[in-house]
Amino acid sequence: MLGEPAPSQADLNFVLFGIPVRVHPYFWLVTLFLGYRLGDAISVLIWVAVVFVSVLVHEVGHALAMERYGFRPWIVLYGLGGLTCRDQRYGFHSSRYESSGEILISLAGPAVGFGLAALLVLILMATGHRHALDFVRLWGLMPTVTLDNLRLQQVCNAFFYVSILWGLVNLLPVYPLDGGQVAREILLALNPRGGIRQSLWLSFFVAAGMAIYGITQWRSAYAAIFFGYLAYSSYQTLQIYSSRGRWY
Repeated sequence: MLGEPAPSQADLNFVLFGIPVRVHPYFWLVTLFLGYRLGDAISVLIWVAVVFVSVLVHEVGHALAMERYGFRPWIVLYGLGGLTCRDQRYGFHSSRYESSGEILISLAGPAVGFGLAALLVLILMATGHRHALDFVRLWGLMPTVTLDNLRLQQVCNAFFYVSILWGLVNLLPVYPLDGGQVAREILLALNPRGGIRQSLWLSFFVAAGMAIYGITQWRSAYAAIFFGYLAYSSYQTLQIYSSRGRWY
C-alpha cells in the first residue's frame, strides 16, 4: 500500500524535465473521493487539477534533489499521493553519502510547495489583492483569498490548502512521510544502533496521535484511517525488527 504500485493499462505516462512520470488511476479516484463534496462539477475538477499539479510539483522537488546526487529518479502518483523512486545502482551511495543528502532530498519536496505558495501570495499582493488575503488560518501560515472571480478564488485557496497544509502534515515524523525520513536520518546520526527503532516508535506515537486528532478535531474519517494505517504500519515494522533481533 505504501510502495510503488504495479503498472496498469490505465496509467498516464509522460516526461517532465527529463523525469519519467506515471499517474496510477487510483490517484484520480482518491482525489475525486476527497473533493466530491465541493458541490458542482467545475469545483471538483478544479480541486483535482490543483491536487495533481501540487503533488507533482512536490515530487519534482524530490526528483531534482535526487538528480543533484547523481540518482536517476522517476515519479509515481498513486492513491496515497506521490512517490519519487530512484535507481539504486546510481548516485553517491558510498560510505561518504551522508545523512544530510537524504535529509535534503526529503525536505526538497515540501520546500518547493511552500516556495510556490509564497510566490502566489506575492503575485496576489503585486496585483492589488493584498486586502483579499486572510492569514488567520493555521497560525497565519495558510492564507485564504476572497476574489471577485469565484473560480480563481477556488484555485488559489485549493493550492494554499494542498501546498501548505499537506506540506506541513508531510513533515510530521511519521513513516513514510518526508518528516519520517528526516527523523530517521537524525536519530541514526545520534544513535547508529538504535536510531531506526527510535524513529519507528516516534512514528507510531505521532501517527496514532494524529489519527485521534483527525477524528476528534478535523472530523475527518479519512485522516483517522490514513494515520491509523501509518501507525499500524510503523508498529508492524517494529515487530519485524524485534523478531529478527535487529536493534539498529
